[in-house]
Amino acid sequence: MRKLKLHAQYSLAATIVFAVAGIAAFILRPPYWVAYEPVILAIGLVALLHYIPSRKEYSAAQLIIENTIIRIKLADMHGQTEWDIEEAEKLKETYVIYISTFGILLGDKIISWGGKSEKRLKAVEIGRDHISIDYGTKENNQNIRLLYARPGEDELAEIIEKFRYETNVVPTVTG
Repeated sequence: MRKLKLHAQYSLAATIVFAVAGIAAFILRPPYWVAYEPVILAIGLVALLHYIPSRKEYSAAQLIIENTIIRIKLADMHGQTEWDIEEAEKLKETYVIYISTFGILLGDKIISWGGKSEKRLKAVEIGRDHISIDYGTKENNQNIRLLYARPGEDELAEIIEKFRYETNVVPTVTG
């Protein structure tokens, strides 16, 4: 998530810098800058075209985290580490998987369904040691299988109800 946010922020910053430089070159008309003005504006446009998808990815990641149904921690860090506290927090954030109504966030990788995406959630299977999710379009089905220790009965019932209520997909419990 942190990488997606930084990528969007850097792209926006580059867009603003090149837009301001282009406008300044256009208004001030300093000698020798006239030749560079189209290049500055072109680079600013490329930065803008790079910012738009990175902002969409960051927004999708935020949406997934806000609507989380299952949060899977892949690693716990205890005790002193060689890294500073900020680095340890980055690592903790990296090793978390969010499964939500709108998709899955694996670190900085997004698998999305629903919303404007053509992909739809088709089936969820919760096994003793895994969760299997089928999603895709009518022509192309995909599956992701994540290691997941099945929770207790109360929490499992709550997860099943969230999936049913929010996605109209009732998870099957196996094993």
